[in-house]
Amino acid sequence: MTSAPILDIDTLIIRYRAGLFAARPKPAVNGASFRLEQGETLGIVGESGSGKTSLLRAILRLLPVESGTIRLEGQDWLALKGDALRQARQKIGVVSQNPFLSLSPRLTIEEILAEPMLAAGRRNGPAMRERIAGLLSDCGLPADFLGRRARELSGGQAQRVAIARALALEPHLLVLDEPTSALDVSVQAQILNLLSDLKASHGLSMLFVTHNLKVVAHVSDTLLVMRRGDVIEFGRTEDVIRAPTAAYTRELLSFGRKAVST
Repeated sequence: MTSAPILDIDTLIIRYRAGLFAARPKPAVNGASFRLEQGETLGIVGESGSGKTSLLRAILRLLPVESGTIRLEGQDWLALKGDALRQARQKIGVVSQNPFLSLSPRLTIEEILAEPMLAAGRRNGPAMRERIAGLLSDCGLPADFLGRRARELSGGQAQRVAIARALALEPHLLVLDEPTSALDVSVQAQILNLLSDLKASHGLSMLFVTHNLKVVAHVSDTLLVMRRGDVIEFGRTEDVIRAPTAAYTRELLSFGRKAVST
């Protein structure tokens, strides 16, 4: 018996509310359907207004869905409420584009990494401190960083801390929203290599949103291309890169290293 996909989305429609007398707007996401299998990385790419952000926010339960389903490890994700939702949220870790906006400047790195565990009801003590040191080590930073604050870190170091925090509750799915776009090219490669190592060592599934097709090709097993709310291409990354079926995908690929605006 095969395991359920980590994420299974079927005919998802997301539509923003218009004014009282305005015409009904076109969906921001128009009937998206795709799967993310256990232990794989799905890359999502598309230009500004493609629906990437709306899709991501709906998956994180930050945006209401008009219709369709989202299943997380076979569970009806949209039906969960209260304590059941709070418990299930621990299965998802989130890494944003700019770590300096997500890391509190008031707290030490140790306090930042402890925060999600304390919020989840775990007790402070030797076991937690050992867990925090292990997270930092897994993300390539030495233990003496625990007493530092985010303002003392480089962009790459801060993003490593943000990734460590996202792993604090041992999620099954890591959602990454443009995690390398604010970094220098050399540092981007280091973070991508780190994510590949963490995927293997922690058995993670990843949802990776980026404007950089080269990054997508490097990290993803499957690729989803969006345009104006529609999913226009979905398949194994090597197949999409080698033989895209949609003209828009071929257009994106023709830019090579040129970024597509998000």
